[in-house]
Amino acid sequence: MPLNVFSRMRRPCATRIPSDALALTKVTLNAIQASTDAFPPLKSAVSIVIVALDLSEKPKSNKKGCKHIAERSAQLVQDIWRQTKDFGVALPTEVEKSVEEIEKLFQEITLFFKELIEEKIWQRFALQDRNKSRIEEYGRLLDEAMLHFSMNLELSIHRSHVEFAEADRKRHTAVLAVSRKRHAAVLATSRMSESERLQLLTQIRRDIHTGKHAAVLTAGVIFFLERQENTPFQHVSNKKGPNVL
Repeated sequence: MPLNVFSRMRRPCATRIPSDALALTKVTLNAIQASTDAFPPLKSAVSIVIVALDLSEKPKSNKKGCKHIAERSAQLVQDIWRQTKDFGVALPTEVEKSVEEIEKLFQEITLFFKELIEEKIWQRFALQDRNKSRIEEYGRLLDEAMLHFSMNLELSIHRSHVEFAEADRKRHTAVLAVSRKRHAAVLATSRMSESERLQLLTQIRRDIHTGKHAAVLTAGVIFFLERQENTPFQHVSNKKGPNVL
C-alpha cells in the first residue's frame, strides 16, 4: 500500500482527539449554564466563552494562539464554577463584580476573534506581529483576572468566618449573662422565707417542664435541694391547702 494512502487513512484519527475534547468542553459549559448553582454573571460569561470557542476555529492567522486563549477562557469559567457552586450563601458583591469584569474581557476577546476572521489577506501579514502580541496580552489578562477573583473569594470567606465567630461570641456572652442572673436569683433564696422558697421551686419546675433555660434552671434546682438538705425544715401545719410540691 502506498505511503500517501496510509497517511490519508490515519489523518482523521489524529484530528478526532481535539475535536472530541472541544465537544466535551462545550457539554460541560452548557451544563454550567443550565445549573441552578451558577450565578447570573457566570452564566453570561459561559455563553460568551461558548461563542469564543466556535470563533477560535475560524481565523486564518494566529489560529493556534486563538484556540489557546479560548480554551484558557473555558478553563477559567469552569474553575470559577467549581469554587462557587457549594458556597452555600449568596456570593458577596465584590466576587460577582470580579466575574463581571471577566465577562467584559471575554467580550473583548470575542471581538478580537471576529476581527481576525474578517481580515484581508494583506492584513494577515501586515498585522501578524501585532495580533500575536494581543493574544499574549489576553493570556496575561486572563491570569490576572482569575487571580483577582480568587483573592476576592478568599477574603470574602475569611470575613464570613470572622463575622460568624463574632456572632457566636455575642451569643455566648448573652447566655453567660442569663446564667449569672439566674444564679444570683438562686443565691437569694437563702434570705427567703420557707413559703417563698417553695413558691420559687414550683416556678423552677414549671420552667423546666416548658423547656425554658433548662441547663441553668437545673443547676438552680440542685442548689435549692442542697440548701434544703443543709437547712432545718420548719414544721408546716396540716392545714388544707394547695399541694405546691
